[in-house]
Amino acid sequence: MVNLVAKSSGKGRQPPTLSSSGLEPRQSISGQIADRLRADILSAAIGPDQPLKQDHIARRFGVSQAPVREALKQLVSERLVVAQVNRGVRVAPLDRNEVEETAALRLKLELDLIESAATKFKAEDVERAAKVLNAISGETGVSKLMRANDEFHEIIYRPANRPVTASVVRDLRRRYARYLGFMWQHSGHAPASLTGHRDLLDCLRRGKAREAGEQLRKHINASTDAILETLRRFDA
Repeated sequence: MVNLVAKSSGKGRQPPTLSSSGLEPRQSISGQIADRLRADILSAAIGPDQPLKQDHIARRFGVSQAPVREALKQLVSERLVVAQVNRGVRVAPLDRNEVEETAALRLKLELDLIESAATKFKAEDVERAAKVLNAISGETGVSKLMRANDEFHEIIYRPANRPVTASVVRDLRRRYARYLGFMWQHSGHAPASLTGHRDLLDCLRRGKAREAGEQLRKHINASTDAILETLRRFDA
């Protein structure tokens, strides 16, 4: 888990600066803090129901509490964080009903999207998707796996040219991402996900729309089953 409490700088040391905390002074500080915390939450580096104390986060990034408040407001709007009376701000808990409903909606929309994309897939689309998979073949860090997973799905859906459906799917996948990251952090399922991606890309390379849809169904169902099993283990 990420420790949000900054270490003491010690007597005589300078307080942390934006650059030393990995923040870019020329960009929105609150936005960068939100990005960093979002990545930590989605990868389960900060676990569900963990408190997010403004002063601790401010010390971590070497900033005042004002941009931290703005960052947390953004994460509340994304349902990644909740603000509760007498409990402060915490990472939102995980809900198995939410993941089941989200997965069901993904199946309805993404199967149609991938079958449409399969009929329009070009060699350059295959090359871009394969490059992403090859880049993460030896990766174990959950944050990098999550980013690559998002990039892969963006690439394979783009040829469908269905921007409204793609936008809805993107929102569903963002909601699902917390559960995926939590499962990958606490299980060995990530290699199976990579294999599922390669099988799906093979269907797209051959222009097999029906097979691509079936492979995607198996992929989403396998991930959802692994998520639910991980949640059961942590509830026990």
